[in-house]
Amino acid sequence: MRASSIRTVSVVGRHNSGKTTFLLALLPILVQRGLRVGYLKHAHAGFEIDHPEKDSYRARRTGVLQTIVTGGGQTAVIDDAGEPTIAEVIERYARDDLDLVVIEGFKREPVPKIEVARMAIAKGDLVCADDPLLLGVVCDFDPPRRDVPRFAMDDHAGVADLVWAKVIGRAPVAAT
Repeated sequence: MRASSIRTVSVVGRHNSGKTTFLLALLPILVQRGLRVGYLKHAHAGFEIDHPEKDSYRARRTGVLQTIVTGGGQTAVIDDAGEPTIAEVIERYARDDLDLVVIEGFKREPVPKIEVARMAIAKGDLVCADDPLLLGVVCDFDPPRRDVPRFAMDDHAGVADLVWAKVIGRAPVAAT
């Protein structure tokens, strides 16, 4: 399977809405049900995976265009090529054997989305209320969108079923 044909779903929401907490419970369910899952996170302000005292950190500051660090069964690629789209990142870096890439963030990208919203932060509004690719809402209030399913903040299995049905295109599989 080419990376460009890997199915994707993005979990979106406001800062501190509970996206990461929800994902950390959803991801193992998807994996236990037999999916080969990748995870892609959008870091708004950039990020640093290296530390100033490390060789790769110092080498990056010499003007190289890309730094690759590998060892201990892990590989990290740091590419200073600008802000890529989800499609560009997946095409360039995603493994071909993935069934699904679960994305955290990228709310404006044209991919299927599940929004996580808390009343205390969202004040009853959704960031993707007008997005036709919104598949469902995980929230603790009655959302303005009535045409998509609503899930409780702890309904990880229900959202996994939604992903199977709407993104993977098959009936949900029971956890093994």
